[in-house]
Amino acid sequence: MILSKPEDERKQNETLVTLSVCDVIQEAEDVCTFRLDNLQGQLPVHKPGMFIKVCLDIRGKEVWRSFSISSSPLRPERIDLTIKRNRKGEASNYFFEQVQRGSQLRLKGPLGQFYYDPEHHTEPLILLCAGIGITPMMSIVRYLNDLQENRSCYLFYGARTHRDVIFDQETRRLITQLPGFHYFLTLSQPVPHWMGYCGHLNFDFIISRIPQIPSCRFFLCGPRNFNQEFQEHLEEMGAPAELIHSEQFHKKRKNS
Repeated sequence: MILSKPEDERKQNETLVTLSVCDVIQEAEDVCTFRLDNLQGQLPVHKPGMFIKVCLDIRGKEVWRSFSISSSPLRPERIDLTIKRNRKGEASNYFFEQVQRGSQLRLKGPLGQFYYDPEHHTEPLILLCAGIGITPMMSIVRYLNDLQENRSCYLFYGARTHRDVIFDQETRRLITQLPGFHYFLTLSQPVPHWMGYCGHLNFDFIISRIPQIPSCRFFLCGPRNFNQEFQEHLEEMGAPAELIHSEQFHKKRKNS
């Protein structure tokens, strides 16, 4: 299994840059995309799935937090950070209360070993995510669309309610634009009139809809238990460890 590690980050770009927020987009309940202006190319082009570190001034102290990039690397003039508000957290509350159009943010990156590399990752892609874990997956899917890459890609996304679903309209539109793209959304707390899939994202649901597991490359992004459960199932089904990439928001980094 391939994980982003702190020692890997130090080997990557630690250049400090300052970018302006050029837009704030409401994506879902308590979820916003903060779009940064990178027209001057201050932040190097990232690989889809990577994150950046942002320096926040919270009660007079510098606080660094890491956030996945949700935009495509082929649109380097903008950097999108899609953030879910945690009412008990520091960083996300700072974004929702203090950051607006014209705000200046100091940041470092791009960072991380969790990314899609089209030159070396030639297998069918299986993207498994829950909640805000869809953000790095969206960077991958948008990248495939910008490339017009006819690569087999299956996005499995588990959310709580329909109000919590992020990027749903765009993702459904991409089904018609990318012949090899498949999208499956399941809700654990659906309303009575919901006509889609119901329940938590589980392994039986996934294996009934994808090609042979050992021949695919997997990207996992969600809470620690979510990643561990799917990693174990994949390995039991014969998925090679080097084809499993895992990003854990609640273990390695504070994303709240």
